[in-house]
Amino acid sequence: MSATPNAEAEAIARDFEEANADAIAFAEGCTAAQWSAMVAGEDWPVGVVLHHIATGHVQMLGWLGLARGGEEIGKTAAEIDADNARHAIDFAGVIPGETVRELRRNGAALASCIRSLDAGELAGSVSFGPAEGREVTTEALASVSARHCRAHLADAREAVGETTT
Repeated sequence: MSATPNAEAEAIARDFEEANADAIAFAEGCTAAQWSAMVAGEDWPVGVVLHHIATGHVQMLGWLGLARGGEEIGKTAAEIDADNARHAIDFAGVIPGETVRELRRNGAALASCIRSLDAGELAGSVSFGPAEGREVTTEALASVSARHCRAHLADAREAVGETTT
């Protein structure tokens, strides 16, 4: 770990924090009807989608840990799909307060992890199972954190008739 902050890691962390803050604000503002609205294409309620975002932060922490150590990420896309299906069942009754706490806690941990990546770690690449083993840099992987959050948040917003500018 570098004692000097890495500008690229900082930018990725800030982008992620902004996306996560948007997810938190949306979760905090959901009515009960919105929380249980079904999200098209995912067939999960809004609450499950938001909790999935928070759970995704933990998965990304694990992946960044592997990538940082030069270890391949062996989990396949099919295994992730199965994990997501189990998550949707296990957290079907998740409540907003619990989800917001997870978004805050897991988001803070992920942002901290991203910030701690030095230039060499960001440039390193590993085999990424979800992409059929294609090589991915740690920087590209870290950048997915904000995109994952924003993509699911956009779907949740659409489910409740909200549009973004």
